[in-house]
Amino acid sequence: MDALGKTGALSYCLRLQTPGQVLCGSAVTALGPDVTVRRAAIDLALPGDVVVVAAGGNKERSCFGGVTAAHMQSRGIAGVLVDGMVRDVAELRHIAFPTVARGTTPLNYDYPAGREAGGVNVPVDIDNVRITPGDVVVGDEDGTVIVPRDQVAAVIATAHASMSAEAEKWWARRGQSLGAVQQLANSGYKII
Repeated sequence: MDALGKTGALSYCLRLQTPGQVLCGSAVTALGPDVTVRRAAIDLALPGDVVVVAAGGNKERSCFGGVTAAHMQSRGIAGVLVDGMVRDVAELRHIAFPTVARGTTPLNYDYPAGREAGGVNVPVDIDNVRITPGDVVVGDEDGTVIVPRDQVAAVIATAHASMSAEAEKWWARRGQSLGAVQQLANSGYKII
């Protein structure tokens, strides 16, 4: 996220439901929780893509679970980001399918559910972050970031350079004082 100028991060409420997994791939979007809209997005997704379900943040009903995850995994889809709830989390973890969502609930939608207002592979907004089809979704246990597709190469280059510089700096300083006590004392802090 630092390489993206501290933008593109989704809310801490959207959490990886499958610890130890990493979500990374190109976004294919589904606007709304409707099952047919989601299925159309899954049909359009290519191996390595991430299906992004903009379900409006609903916390009462789930719109994704284990059966759909297993199907997506069999097609090579890299994972799912659901702006809402999911279910079958034990199964999602068992099959190691990277899943980011607001939480879990066993209660699912009655379908159709908002199909008339849905869309497939259209720009969607989640947590005030615009996600356009083809943007890169990167999520882990620290959170999820959306990288606009036209910035991917620059973000990767910036991240590599930053990681190298950071490792070099800390390697050179290992075991040494960081100088913070003196900095604080110089600015008027009373050090006890």
